[in-house]
Parts: sequence; structure tokens; C-alpha cells
Amino acid sequence: MEKSSKYKEDIDYEIIQDGTITSVPEVFCSSGHCGIRKWKDDISIILIPGNTVCSGVFTKNRFAAAPVIVSRQQLAKNRNINAIVINSGIANACTGYEGLKNAEKTIEIASEYLDLKKENILVSSTGRIGKQLPLEKIEKGISFCSKNLRADNGHNTAKAILTIDKHPKEFAVKFFYDNKAIITGGIAKGSVMVEPDMATTLSFIATNIYISSGMLDCILGHCVDDTFNCISTDGCQSTNDMIIVIANGCSGARIEDKDSLLYKYFKKALHAVLENLSRKVVEDGEGATKVIEIEIKGASDKNEARSVGKKIANSVLFKSAMYGEDINWGRIAAAIGSVDNNIDSGNIDIYLSDILIMEKGMAKDYDETAAAALLKERNIKFLIDLNTGNASARILTNDISYEYIKINALYKKQK
Repeated sequence: MEKSSKYKEDIDYEIIQDGTITSVPEVFCSSGHCGIRKWKDDISIILIPGNTVCSGVFTKNRFAAAPVIVSRQQLAKNRNINAIVINSGIANACTGYEGLKNAEKTIEIASEYLDLKKENILVSSTGRIGKQLPLEKIEKGISFCSKNLRADNGHNTAKAILTIDKHPKEFAVKFFYDNKAIITGGIAKGSVMVEPDMATTLSFIATNIYISSGMLDCILGHCVDDTFNCISTDGCQSTNDMIIVIANGCSGARIEDKDSLLYKYFKKALHAVLENLSRKVVEDGEGATKVIEIEIKGASDKNEARSVGKKIANSVLFKSAMYGEDINWGRIAAAIGSVDNNIDSGNIDIYLSDILIMEKGMAKDYDETAAAALLKERNIKFLIDLNTGNASARILTNDISYEYIKINALYKKQK
């Protein structure tokens, strides 16, 4: 274990300007149009050659898509992953035996064009549920992408994995250890069907640190639990959600054990990447005009705090009120009261920013003009104090607007 006299207990990471997954050395990307979608790039490959360590978390939805099932099986057998093939436009979900075979065939095709073993490849899909993958188009796209892999293609890939998102989601950080630059960067997509209980949507992260699979699993699990598991745009869980992290070790920095400072440093860096990407998912929520932070404190345990936060975040009445810039704190109280737990309503305080709007379960006189001004902001924060224990949680969500209804009502026409 490192001596504290040589290293600080905490690390100050540097945010890489315009950082993306290919900010990490020896990571290559490509994207192209294979014809699944009318106009947009719809297929991508992320290539990370050499010996790697991979970890992933996947949706808990019982209708898990074929690529989720197949990639989960791939990781169960092998952690050295060198490539991920991603298509957008078709989710390959609820497609039965044929869908599973198409996901496996996608891996076979990629294996041939990338000259990799099948066990070193994962697949991921996003788009409309219930349609089979057109394998001729998939092969055309893989052929093109395999010839155009570059270390400056991360931005294009971040765009190609989108469906009806408005903005690409990318982020990367760097810190130094023993004069070695350790870089962690990623891309994500998602703006709807975000109620993960594991990860959310699609997120792909790379890092150049060396770490064992067991330690990477542990760090990823903790980081996801505090970031992607604490966001919600509409309370709808997707069939295709996954987060994949691949470490190629090319920095030369090695995490030897969980008690090391380097373990702590890397955990903070990965948390920063996942936190940024998850926030961008909320900011890009379909039709959203507000980003709402709901902090719960004074809970008896973390599960209670998170349950309360999620109940508020997923309340259509609350989200509609936020769009209308109407404080209507009774909707918050009603959501809290619907949690299946022994919460004492007579103990609860609710704050809008630093304005106390409900005290011990009862109406409170407050500055309505100041509160109305806060609700006009893009970023809004509520604090709910249950005054029961010491546990806390923070949930990010957004409002719901007319645009959300329009986008999802016309989803089939989105190209």
C-alpha cells in the first residue's frame, strides 16, 4: 500500500476538454450508415485491442433484449473484450430465438472483419422493439466500420448510437499517478425509458488503468448505484440497458488491492464520468425544460431515501407541475405518503432550494415571489428531510411537457 506521505488522500482529476471515449489511448472507433435508418449513421464499432479487463451491468427487465442476453453470456465466459458492435434504429428486443441468433451472427460477422475471436466481442442495440435485425445491412455496416477505425472518431460514434436523443453525451477525465497519465472516458445515449435500477440506456467507458475483473466489478457497481441508478426521466425501464467498462492497462499503472490509494483515485474518476453522463441523459430528457435534483436526507436507510426520491421523481403530477412552474408542494407530499414504508408524515420538512415550504407535514408561510423565481430556472433543487435517521440519497429527474407526449406519440416516424 502506498505511503500517505507520498500521495494525497484525495485526487484532483482534470476534465479533458471535448473528452470522449477515444481520449483514452489505444481506443479506436468508427461509425457509418448501413441502411437501418433513413438518414443517420446507425452502426458503430468500438475497438480496444490487446489484453483487456471488461465489466458490465445490464437491465433487469424480464424482456431483456437479445444483445443484452448474448453480451451477458459473453462476459460470463470471458473478460478480455476487444470490440463492441452497436446498432441504432432496431432494438432486437422481443424477437425470440431468431433475435438471439441474429445477435450471435453479428458477433460472427464482426469476428471475421475485425480478425478477432468471437469470445472477444460484445453487441448492443437500441431502437424500436419487435423488429428483426437485417443482417445484410449489418454486415455492410461492419465491413465499412472495420476499415475506418480511428483514434479521433469518438465524437462521431457518440452521435451514431443516438436514437431520438437531441445531443451526444461524452466525457473524459485524467489524473496522474507515478508520472503516469490515467485517462477514463466514455459515451452514452438515452433520453427516454430511463428508470434503470442497474445502469441506463447505453453507456460505453474505456480506461487505460490495469485492474482485476473483481475490483472493476466492485467499483463499477458502487459508481453505477450512486449515478445511473439515481436518475429517472419517465419511470420506464428499457429492455436494452447496459453499461460496459473496458480497461486496457496501457498506462502502466496497476491497482494492486482495494486498500490502495490508486483504487480510491480511479473509483473517483470513474464516478465522475458516470455522474456526468447520467446527468446529460436527464438534461436531454425528451421535451424536458427543467433538470430537478431531489435530495432526501434524514432517512432510516439508503433504500428508504431512494424510494422516496424515486416516488417524487416519477410522479407525473409533480413533473407536470414543474413544467408549469407551479410549486404545488402537495404533490410532493402525496408522493412521499405513497411510499410503502413507516414514514411519519408529521416529521417531514420540504425545501425548495433554501426556502422551507412545508414544516413537520404542514403548510408553511414562505416567500412565494422568491419561490416562483426559482421555479423559472433551468435547474431546480428540492430537499426533503424525513427527520428519522442519517441516511440520504440524491435523485435527478426532469419535468414532463407537451413535447414529451408529441415525441413519444410519433416515435414510429422518428428517423
